[in-house]
Amino acid sequence: MTLALPISRRLGWVCRHPARAVILALAVWVVGFTIYWQITEYSRFNAAFADAVWNWTQVGRDPRTLAPQERRKLISQLASSLPPERWDAAGKLASWHDPAALWPLIAAMADDEGTRRTCVISQAIGKLGDSAAVPALIAAAQHPGNLDLRVCATHSLGQIGDRSAVDFLVKRATDPSIPEGERSGAISALGEIGFPLALPALESIPSTGTRLRSFSASATKQIDLLQGDAAANLLAAIGDNTDWIHDDWILAQLHRRWDARIASGLNEILRANPDFQPGLRLRIAALLTAKQSLERTALQMLGESANQEDRWLASAAGRDIESPRSAARNR
Repeated sequence: MTLALPISRRLGWVCRHPARAVILALAVWVVGFTIYWQITEYSRFNAAFADAVWNWTQVGRDPRTLAPQERRKLISQLASSLPPERWDAAGKLASWHDPAALWPLIAAMADDEGTRRTCVISQAIGKLGDSAAVPALIAAAQHPGNLDLRVCATHSLGQIGDRSAVDFLVKRATDPSIPEGERSGAISALGEIGFPLALPALESIPSTGTRLRSFSASATKQIDLLQGDAAANLLAAIGDNTDWIHDDWILAQLHRRWDARIASGLNEILRANPDFQPGLRLRIAALLTAKQSLERTALQMLGESANQEDRWLASAAGRDIESPRSAARNR
């Protein structure tokens, strides 16, 4: 009713009732934002799926690479005096998994001037997944004055998954002089690497440190999953969070071991587990799509689901998916 008044009378009403005006404005904003959110939900879901497919494609055998001119621009941007520019360049180089970016990123991480030596740089190095970065990350994980860098570099060692980092991580995990938060990061990294020689160290973690024991139990479970028939163990563990094993880690491990049996198993999971959270189904379908292994029966099941997001997923997966980033790259 107030909205129908002439402008002058509306302004007068606002001056007399500022609290009510604020409440009314917030209510209008909430309604408008809710409508906008619902209208754009489908396009945001499609974008999330396209990005997930892109990510799996980029860590495959033949990832797309940056154009030489764009690569040179981003690498030079790593030396910018403005931290946001460096971080943006690092993120883009990591998302393209460009091998030529490794040593410029390591140099940027090792530069102590200003804020160049940052967590963001070490995270980008971890996403590249190149074992050649392990010595530099081990050095960064021991930096005397940068806690964020120590934590992020330790995480990146786990993300790369190279066994040459195990001895260092074992020492960090079992050293009582190191803060508990950093020890838990080393324990988690050992779990991500999944090398059984770390088991005695994990079992030695005192039970008095409840938080550390929890991380140790999860890491031990991760290592156990990779023993014997790792593919079967990993497939059986998807969606079971009782041991705090992240499904993204499981899917990454399956991606490294990819074969026809894994593809068949993931398709069966899509068909047989309609109660899985939509986000997990999206990531499974994205991996299968990137591998060109999504079976028609799984796609049909998603399309016939009563769940709206499943139907959206079937629509997205049923098309030839090209990431917005790769589309821009190819124009």
